Amino acid sequence: MPNPLVICLGEALVDITPPTRGTSITSTGQMVMAAGGAPANVAVALARLGTASGFLGRVGDDFFGRYLVGVLDQNGVDTSALGFSQQANTGLAFVTWDERGDATYLFYRNPSADTLLAPTDIDPAYLGQAQVLQFGSLLLATEPSASATYHAIKLATETGLLLSYDINLRLTGWPSEAAARTGVSGPLELVQIVKLNRHELEFLTGESDPAAGTQKLWRENFRLIAVTLDSEGCFYRTATASGAVSGSKVQPVDTIGAGDAFMAGLLDELRRNEFAFEDEEVIRRACYRAGAVGALTVTRPGGIPAMPTRAEVEEFLARA
Repeated sequence: MPNPLVICLGEALVDITPPTRGTSITSTGQMVMAAGGAPANVAVALARLGTASGFLGRVGDDFFGRYLVGVLDQNGVDTSALGFSQQANTGLAFVTWDERGDATYLFYRNPSADTLLAPTDIDPAYLGQAQVLQFGSLLLATEPSASATYHAIKLATETGLLLSYDINLRLTGWPSEAAARTGVSGPLELVQIVKLNRHELEFLTGESDPAAGTQKLWRENFRLIAVTLDSEGCFYRTATASGAVSGSKVQPVDTIGAGDAFMAGLLDELRRNEFAFEDEEVIRRACYRAGAVGALTVTRPGGIPAMPTRAEVEEFLARA
């Protein structure tokens, strides 16, 4: 297996969903299990798109944990930095849908194995072989996983990796909205790539307009902000340019993992163009292709099971 070019740090969880979108576990009495967790979703999507990826985190030494490791291995994700915890079980995320059709989550993670990732679990040599460290905000809500995340950020920065941050706000994981806003904002002073959705942008900036919100959010260390706008596409901002890219119209079956698929598509295309942030055409193409990866994902059920291959994305774009 090649050395991972993108290392995804964070949670690998098991998603428990109703059998069909728009229903609930309590109304149907039925549950379906799928491998998930945003960083794990991104790692698999990257591997399927042709970018070597690795996963850095912890799962429980239980059948859910072994199931997750198996799924990652089967999809070509490097799991040499994925450890088993004896102290806590694998985290579960029970999923239902709100009136907007967006997935809402009930986490069983108090604690779960992913929250027990410690700074001593971060191997500088493992990070040193990559180009990008990709992470989200969920591990920032708990200790020692928050300290582990910041330690990994420090090591990655010293090694010269790009830091890519998917806000992936889950308010139920935090004690309050104020704590979430403070905790989620912490890494913004350190990273180069930020991806978030329109609701997260408004949560952090008070601005619903992507142009105004990204301008308010911008930091000197940023190279790219991408704001996903569901079926409308996305808005991007770099140090020298900003604009909107239209989305691909599809009939959604399940929106779980759509943002993670977009994140993977964005990183995959940026890598193939040597992270040329100053080239607006590269940024626009990366955003457009990322949108196509996300669009394909929502046409299938599940998070990881729905992630498309590069060949499927090429076919989809050819039809579009």
